[in-house]
Amino acid sequence: MMEKLEIRLKKERDDSYPVLIGQGLFSELGQWLKKNSLAKKYVIISDSRVSALFGEELLSELNESGIDADMLIFPEGEKSKNPKVWQSLIENMLKLNIGRDGGVIALGGGVVGDLAGFVSASYLRGIPWIQVPTTLLAMVDASIGGKVGIDLKAGKNLVGAFWQPKAVFIDLGTLRTLSKKQLLNGMAEVVKAGLIRDKALFLLLEREGEKIFAQGNKALKEAIIRSIRVKAEVVERDEREVLGERKILNYGHTIGHSLEALTGYELLHGIAVSLGMRVAGRVALELGILAKEDYIRQNKLLDDFGFPPIISAELGKKLKTKIGREKFFEFLYKDKKIRGGKLEMVLLSEIGKVASSAEDWTISVSRQVIEEGLREILR
Repeated sequence: MMEKLEIRLKKERDDSYPVLIGQGLFSELGQWLKKNSLAKKYVIISDSRVSALFGEELLSELNESGIDADMLIFPEGEKSKNPKVWQSLIENMLKLNIGRDGGVIALGGGVVGDLAGFVSASYLRGIPWIQVPTTLLAMVDASIGGKVGIDLKAGKNLVGAFWQPKAVFIDLGTLRTLSKKQLLNGMAEVVKAGLIRDKALFLLLEREGEKIFAQGNKALKEAIIRSIRVKAEVVERDEREVLGERKILNYGHTIGHSLEALTGYELLHGIAVSLGMRVAGRVALELGILAKEDYIRQNKLLDDFGFPPIISAELGKKLKTKIGREKFFEFLYKDKKIRGGKLEMVLLSEIGKVASSAEDWTISVSRQVIEEGLREILR
Protein backbone atom coordinates (compact mmCIF):
# COMPACT_ATOMS: atom_id res chain seq x y z
CA MET A 1 0.00 0.00 0.00
CA MET A 2 1.35 3.40 -1.00
CA GLU A 3 1.33 6.25 1.52
CA LYS A 4 1.25 9.88 0.46
CA LEU A 5 2.42 12.82 2.53
CA GLU A 6 2.40 16.45 1.46
CA ILE A 7 5.09 19.02 2.20
CA ARG A 8 3.13 22.28 2.25
CA LEU A 9 5.24 25.35 1.43
CA LYS A 10 3.04 28.25 0.36
CA LYS A 11 4.40 31.32 2.15
CA GLU A 12 6.34 33.12 -0.59
CA ARG A 13 5.33 30.86 -3.47
CA ASP A 14 3.78 27.44 -3.78
CA ASP A 15 6.70 25.03 -3.47
CA SER A 16 4.56 22.24 -2.03
CA TYR A 17 5.30 18.70 -3.15
CA PRO A 18 4.19 15.12 -2.49
CA VAL A 19 6.20 12.40 -0.76
CA LEU A 20 5.13 8.96 -1.99
CA ILE A 21 6.13 5.91 0.08
CA GLY A 22 5.65 2.29 -0.91
CA GLN A 23 6.98 -0.70 -2.84
CA GLY A 24 7.81 -0.71 -6.55
CA LEU A 25 7.46 3.03 -7.14
CA PHE A 26 9.89 3.23 -10.09
CA SER A 27 7.01 2.42 -12.43
CA GLU A 28 4.89 5.11 -10.77
CA LEU A 29 7.53 7.78 -11.40
CA GLY A 30 7.33 7.59 -15.20
CA GLN A 31 3.55 7.99 -15.18
CA TRP A 32 3.76 10.84 -12.65
CA LEU A 33 6.30 12.72 -14.79
CA LYS A 34 4.20 12.23 -17.90
CA LYS A 35 1.11 13.54 -16.12
CA ASN A 36 2.81 16.56 -14.53
CA SER A 37 5.01 17.59 -17.52
CA LEU A 38 7.84 19.07 -15.49
CA ALA A 39 10.39 18.87 -18.29
CA LYS A 40 10.95 17.71 -21.85
CA LYS A 41 14.14 15.82 -21.05
CA TYR A 42 15.56 14.47 -17.81
CA VAL A 43 18.98 13.57 -16.48
CA ILE A 44 19.23 10.86 -13.84
CA ILE A 45 22.16 11.71 -11.57
CA SER A 46 23.45 8.81 -9.51
CA ASP A 47 26.64 7.40 -8.02
CA SER A 48 28.62 4.38 -9.20
CA ARG A 49 27.11 1.98 -6.66
CA VAL A 50 23.44 2.94 -6.87
CA SER A 51 23.46 3.27 -10.66
CA ALA A 52 24.70 -0.33 -10.93
CA LEU A 53 21.82 -1.50 -8.72
CA PHE A 54 18.92 0.59 -9.97
CA GLY A 55 20.02 2.89 -12.79
CA GLU A 56 19.11 0.76 -15.78
CA GLU A 57 15.85 -0.34 -14.13
CA LEU A 58 14.73 3.26 -13.60
CA LEU A 59 15.92 4.36 -17.04
CA SER A 60 13.97 1.50 -18.61
CA GLU A 61 10.81 2.36 -16.65
CA LEU A 62 11.05 5.99 -17.77
CA ASN A 63 11.63 5.08 -21.41
CA GLU A 64 8.66 2.69 -21.37
CA SER A 65 6.55 5.58 -20.10
CA GLY A 66 7.68 7.73 -23.00
CA ILE A 67 10.06 9.86 -20.91
CA ASP A 68 13.26 11.08 -22.60
CA ALA A 69 16.10 10.56 -20.10
CA ASP A 70 19.87 10.09 -19.87
CA MET A 71 22.03 9.18 -16.90
CA LEU A 72 25.17 10.73 -15.43
CA ILE A 73 27.26 8.83 -12.88
CA PHE A 74 29.91 9.99 -10.41
CA PRO A 75 32.11 7.99 -7.95
CA GLU A 76 30.24 7.03 -4.76
CA GLY A 77 31.10 8.58 -1.41
CA GLU A 78 31.07 11.89 0.45
CA LYS A 79 34.39 12.86 -1.14
CA SER A 80 32.59 13.30 -4.47
CA LYS A 81 30.39 16.04 -3.01
CA ASN A 82 32.84 18.72 -4.10
CA PRO A 83 33.08 21.64 -6.55
CA LYS A 84 35.02 19.60 -9.13
CA VAL A 85 32.37 16.87 -9.45
CA TRP A 86 29.58 19.49 -9.39
CA GLN A 87 31.24 21.33 -12.28
CA SER A 88 31.75 18.10 -14.22
CA LEU A 89 28.05 17.24 -13.95
CA ILE A 90 27.08 20.72 -15.12
CA GLU A 91 29.39 20.48 -18.14
CA ASN A 92 28.10 17.03 -19.06
CA MET A 93 24.52 18.27 -18.93
CA LEU A 94 25.48 21.02 -21.38
CA LYS A 95 26.93 18.34 -23.68
CA LEU A 96 23.60 16.51 -23.49
CA ASN A 97 21.88 19.72 -24.61
CA ILE A 98 19.78 19.98 -21.47
CA GLY A 99 18.03 23.34 -21.65
CA ARG A 100 15.82 25.40 -19.38
CA ASP A 101 13.09 22.88 -20.12
CA GLY A 102 15.17 20.06 -18.63
CA GLY A 103 14.91 18.30 -15.29
CA VAL A 104 17.03 16.31 -12.85
CA ILE A 105 16.23 13.02 -11.12
CA ALA A 106 18.41 12.29 -8.07
CA LEU A 107 18.73 8.51 -7.65
CA GLY A 108 20.66 7.49 -4.55
CA GLY A 109 21.54 8.38 -1.00
CA GLY A 110 22.16 11.66 0.75
CA VAL A 111 25.31 12.51 -1.19
CA VAL A 112 23.49 12.04 -4.49
CA GLY A 113 20.54 14.13 -3.30
CA ASP A 114 22.71 16.97 -2.01
CA LEU A 115 24.90 17.06 -5.12
CA ALA A 116 22.19 16.50 -7.75
CA GLY A 117 19.96 18.99 -5.96
CA PHE A 118 22.68 21.64 -6.07
CA VAL A 119 23.25 20.90 -9.76
CA SER A 120 19.52 21.40 -10.30
CA ALA A 121 19.49 24.63 -8.28
CA SER A 122 22.45 26.15 -10.11
CA TYR A 123 22.13 24.82 -13.68
CA LEU A 124 20.89 27.62 -15.95
CA ARG A 125 19.79 29.40 -12.74
CA GLY A 126 17.60 26.50 -11.68
CA ILE A 127 15.64 23.64 -13.24
CA PRO A 128 13.12 21.27 -11.58
CA TRP A 129 14.17 18.05 -9.91
CA ILE A 130 12.80 14.86 -8.36
CA GLN A 131 14.21 12.93 -5.39
CA VAL A 132 14.37 9.12 -5.54
CA PRO A 133 16.19 8.22 -2.29
CA THR A 134 17.53 4.66 -2.02
CA THR A 135 18.98 4.68 1.52
CA LEU A 136 17.28 4.96 4.88
CA LEU A 137 19.32 8.08 5.64
CA ALA A 138 18.17 9.82 2.47
CA MET A 139 14.55 8.72 2.90
CA VAL A 140 14.11 10.22 6.36
CA ASP A 141 16.45 13.19 6.12
CA ALA A 142 18.28 14.36 2.99
CA SER A 143 15.34 13.99 0.58
CA ILE A 144 13.03 16.17 2.67
CA GLY A 145 13.37 19.93 3.11
CA GLY A 146 15.19 21.22 0.05
CA LYS A 147 18.65 21.76 1.51
CA VAL A 148 21.21 21.02 -1.22
CA GLY A 149 24.91 21.67 -1.45
CA ILE A 150 28.51 20.55 -1.60
CA ASP A 151 31.45 20.35 0.78
CA LEU A 152 34.64 22.39 0.87
CA LYS A 153 37.94 21.47 2.48
CA ALA A 154 37.03 23.85 5.28
CA GLY A 155 33.85 21.98 6.19
CA LYS A 156 30.65 20.22 5.20
CA ASN A 157 27.81 21.80 3.20
CA LEU A 158 29.40 25.25 3.19
CA VAL A 159 28.17 25.96 -0.35
CA GLY A 160 24.54 25.32 -1.14
CA ALA A 161 20.98 26.51 -1.54
CA PHE A 162 17.38 25.93 -0.54
CA TRP A 163 15.89 24.24 -3.61
CA GLN A 164 12.77 22.17 -3.10
CA PRO A 165 12.16 19.07 -5.24
CA LYS A 166 8.91 18.70 -7.14
CA ALA A 167 8.28 15.26 -5.62
CA VAL A 168 9.94 12.53 -3.55
CA PHE A 169 9.48 8.87 -4.49
CA ILE A 170 10.49 6.51 -1.66
CA ASP A 171 10.62 2.90 -2.85
CA LEU A 172 11.06 0.83 0.31
CA GLY A 173 12.23 -2.12 -1.79
CA THR A 174 15.61 -0.44 -2.24
CA LEU A 175 16.31 -0.93 1.48
CA ARG A 176 16.87 -4.66 0.81
CA THR A 177 20.21 -3.83 -0.79
CA LEU A 178 21.57 -2.01 2.26
CA SER A 179 24.03 -3.49 4.73
CA LYS A 180 23.40 -3.33 8.47
CA LYS A 181 25.98 -0.56 8.59
CA GLN A 182 24.06 1.54 6.07
CA LEU A 183 20.72 0.90 7.80
CA LEU A 184 22.31 2.03 11.05
CA ASN A 185 23.60 5.11 9.25
CA GLY A 186 20.02 6.14 8.52
CA MET A 187 18.58 5.05 11.86
CA ALA A 188 20.54 7.83 13.58
CA GLU A 189 18.24 10.37 11.92
CA VAL A 190 15.16 8.36 12.92
CA VAL A 191 16.32 8.32 16.55
CA LYS A 192 16.98 12.05 16.29
CA ALA A 193 13.43 12.69 15.06
CA GLY A 194 12.01 10.86 18.06
CA LEU A 195 14.26 12.69 20.48
CA ILE A 196 13.51 16.20 19.27
CA ARG A 197 9.80 16.08 18.48
CA ASP A 198 8.05 12.67 18.59
CA LYS A 199 8.12 10.77 21.87
CA ALA A 200 5.78 8.12 20.41
CA LEU A 201 8.40 7.40 17.75
CA PHE A 202 11.07 7.12 20.45
CA LEU A 203 8.87 4.64 22.35
CA LEU A 204 8.35 2.63 19.14
CA LEU A 205 12.11 2.42 18.67
CA GLU A 206 12.57 1.39 22.30
CA ARG A 207 10.04 -1.44 21.84
CA GLU A 208 11.37 -2.70 18.53
CA GLY A 209 15.10 -2.16 18.93
CA GLU A 210 17.37 -3.80 16.37
CA LYS A 211 14.65 -6.18 15.16
CA ILE A 212 13.04 -3.24 13.36
CA PHE A 213 15.44 -4.04 10.49
CA ALA A 214 14.00 -7.54 9.97
CA GLN A 215 12.39 -8.15 6.57
CA GLY A 216 8.66 -7.55 6.70
CA ASN A 217 8.73 -5.61 9.97
CA LYS A 218 5.96 -3.02 9.51
CA ALA A 219 7.43 -0.91 12.31
CA LEU A 220 10.23 0.29 10.02
CA LYS A 221 7.73 1.79 7.57
CA GLU A 222 5.92 3.47 10.46
CA ALA A 223 9.21 4.83 11.81
CA ILE A 224 10.11 6.20 8.37
CA ILE A 225 6.72 7.90 7.97
CA ARG A 226 6.83 9.40 11.48
CA SER A 227 10.38 10.69 10.89
CA ILE A 228 9.34 12.33 7.63
CA ARG A 229 6.36 13.94 9.36
CA VAL A 230 8.63 15.42 12.02
CA LYS A 231 10.90 16.97 9.42
CA ALA A 232 7.98 18.05 7.22
CA GLU A 233 6.24 19.87 10.07
CA VAL A 234 9.40 21.76 10.97
CA VAL A 235 10.26 22.62 7.36
CA GLU A 236 6.70 23.83 6.68
CA ARG A 237 6.95 26.32 9.54
CA ASP A 238 10.55 27.42 8.96
CA GLU A 239 11.68 26.49 5.45
CA ARG A 240 14.76 28.74 5.37
CA GLU A 241 15.64 28.87 9.08
CA VAL A 242 14.29 32.43 9.35
CA LEU A 243 12.37 31.72 12.56
CA GLY A 244 15.04 29.44 13.98
CA GLU A 245 12.86 26.38 14.52
CA ARG A 246 14.49 24.43 11.69
CA LYS A 247 17.69 24.43 13.74
CA ILE A 248 16.27 21.65 15.91
CA LEU A 249 16.86 19.25 13.01
CA ASN A 250 20.57 19.76 13.70
CA TYR A 251 20.48 17.85 16.98
CA GLY A 252 23.75 15.89 17.14
CA HIS A 253 25.01 17.46 13.92
CA THR A 254 27.07 20.29 15.40
CA ILE A 255 29.60 17.88 16.88
CA GLY A 256 28.93 15.21 14.25
CA HIS A 257 29.90 17.35 11.27
CA SER A 258 33.20 18.30 12.91
CA LEU A 259 34.00 14.65 13.62
CA GLU A 260 33.28 13.83 9.99
CA ALA A 261 35.55 16.61 8.80
CA LEU A 262 38.32 15.51 11.17
CA THR A 263 38.31 12.07 9.53
CA GLY A 264 38.26 13.48 6.01
CA TYR A 265 34.62 12.32 5.76
CA GLU A 266 35.58 8.69 6.27
CA LEU A 267 33.28 8.53 9.30
CA LEU A 268 29.70 7.71 8.31
CA HIS A 269 27.28 10.59 8.81
CA GLY A 270 24.87 8.58 10.96
CA ILE A 271 27.62 7.30 13.22
CA ALA A 272 28.96 10.84 13.58
CA VAL A 273 25.48 12.15 14.44
CA SER A 274 24.96 9.39 17.03
CA LEU A 275 28.22 10.41 18.69
CA GLY A 276 27.14 14.06 18.45
CA MET A 277 23.87 13.21 20.22
CA ARG A 278 25.79 11.53 23.03
CA VAL A 279 27.91 14.66 23.44
CA ALA A 280 24.83 16.90 23.32
CA GLY A 281 23.16 14.72 25.95
CA ARG A 282 26.18 15.05 28.24
CA VAL A 283 26.27 18.83 27.71
CA ALA A 284 22.56 19.14 28.52
CA LEU A 285 23.04 16.99 31.62
CA GLU A 286 26.00 19.07 32.81
CA LEU A 287 24.03 22.29 32.27
CA GLY A 288 21.11 20.92 34.28
CA ILE A 289 18.77 21.07 31.28
CA LEU A 290 18.19 17.33 30.79
CA ALA A 291 17.26 14.87 33.53
CA LYS A 292 19.68 12.02 34.08
CA GLU A 293 16.95 9.48 33.39
CA ASP A 294 16.35 10.84 29.88
CA TYR A 295 20.09 11.15 29.24
CA ILE A 296 20.44 7.44 30.10
CA ARG A 297 17.43 6.48 27.95
CA GLN A 298 18.86 8.25 24.92
CA ASN A 299 22.20 6.51 25.24
CA LYS A 300 20.63 3.12 25.97
CA LEU A 301 18.58 3.31 22.77
CA LEU A 302 21.72 4.14 20.80
CA ASP A 303 23.46 1.21 22.51
CA ASP A 304 20.57 -1.15 21.73
CA PHE A 305 20.83 -0.37 18.03
CA GLY A 306 24.57 -0.94 18.07
CA PHE A 307 25.85 2.61 17.70
CA PRO A 308 29.40 2.92 19.06
CA PRO A 309 29.48 4.49 22.55
CA ILE A 310 32.87 6.07 21.91
CA ILE A 311 34.88 7.14 18.89
CA SER A 312 37.41 4.79 17.29
CA ALA A 313 40.86 4.44 18.82
CA GLU A 314 42.39 6.15 15.78
CA LEU A 315 40.06 9.14 15.94
CA GLY A 316 40.35 9.25 19.73
CA LYS A 317 44.12 9.42 19.48
CA LYS A 318 43.84 12.29 17.02
CA LEU A 319 41.28 14.17 19.09
CA LYS A 320 43.35 13.86 22.26
CA THR A 321 46.39 15.55 20.72
CA LYS A 322 46.69 19.32 20.92
CA ILE A 323 46.84 19.66 17.13
CA GLY A 324 43.89 17.34 16.60
CA ARG A 325 41.79 19.03 19.27
CA GLU A 326 42.44 22.49 17.79
CA LYS A 327 41.60 21.17 14.32
CA PHE A 328 38.31 19.82 15.68
CA PHE A 329 37.40 23.20 17.18
CA GLU A 330 38.50 24.93 13.99
CA PHE A 331 35.93 22.86 12.07
CA LEU A 332 33.39 23.47 14.84
CA TYR A 333 33.69 27.24 14.75
CA LYS A 334 33.49 27.34 10.96
CA ASP A 335 30.21 25.49 11.16
CA LYS A 336 27.02 27.21 9.97
CA LYS A 337 25.65 27.17 13.52
CA ILE A 338 28.01 29.91 14.69
CA ARG A 339 26.37 33.28 15.30
CA GLY A 340 28.25 36.28 16.66
CA GLY A 341 31.24 34.10 17.47
CA LYS A 342 29.20 31.86 19.80
CA LEU A 343 28.40 28.23 19.21
CA GLU A 344 24.70 27.38 19.22
CA MET A 345 23.79 23.83 20.17
CA VAL A 346 20.46 22.05 19.98
CA LEU A 347 19.90 20.40 23.38
CA LEU A 348 17.08 18.33 24.82
CA SER A 349 14.99 19.30 27.81
CA GLU A 350 13.31 15.87 27.79
CA ILE A 351 12.65 12.97 25.41
CA GLY A 352 10.66 14.42 22.53
CA LYS A 353 11.30 18.06 23.37
CA VAL A 354 14.10 20.52 22.59
CA ALA A 355 15.35 23.06 25.12
CA SER A 356 15.08 26.68 24.04
CA SER A 357 16.47 29.96 25.26
CA ALA A 358 14.38 33.12 25.56
CA GLU A 359 14.92 34.02 21.90
CA ASP A 360 15.96 30.85 20.12
CA TRP A 361 15.67 27.09 19.72
CA THR A 362 19.33 26.67 20.62
CA ILE A 363 21.55 27.22 23.64
CA SER A 364 24.84 29.13 23.45
CA VAL A 365 27.64 27.07 24.93
CA SER A 366 31.28 27.72 25.70
CA ARG A 367 34.28 25.73 24.56
CA GLN A 368 34.79 24.57 28.14
CA VAL A 369 31.32 23.00 28.20
CA ILE A 370 31.95 21.26 24.89
CA GLU A 371 35.28 19.94 26.20
CA GLU A 372 33.36 18.40 29.09
CA GLY A 373 30.80 16.93 26.71
CA LEU A 374 33.50 15.31 24.57
CA ARG A 375 34.48 13.18 27.54
CA GLU A 376 31.31 11.18 26.83
CA ILE A 377 32.84 9.71 23.65
CA LEU A 378 36.51 9.70 24.65
CA ARG A 379 36.43 7.31 27.58
